[in-house]
Amino acid sequence: MVEALIQVGGTWGLNGHGSARLAVHASRFVSDIICMANGRSVNAKDVMSVMSLRAKAGTQLHILAAGPDETAALEALSAMLCTQESS
Repeated sequence: MVEALIQVGGTWGLNGHGSARLAVHASRFVSDIICMANGRSVNAKDVMSVMSLRAKAGTQLHILAAGPDETAALEALSAMLCTQESS
């Protein structure tokens, strides 16, 4: 298992578009991926669950990945979250 603490970037954080991007990126990996923020823990591959985190820009997001491609998943999601464009 690998984990990282990432600060959500962008202007709007994980709004609808940002949550969908995260879920689509996470779905490309076989590993189980969990995101935690604001006292909630959710499956990163489920867009509605990710939206329920209500992670605004600047929120600390804790990501856990476990599986055969866990390192690649964590690196890809970290890069995506840190470089989100305004949506």
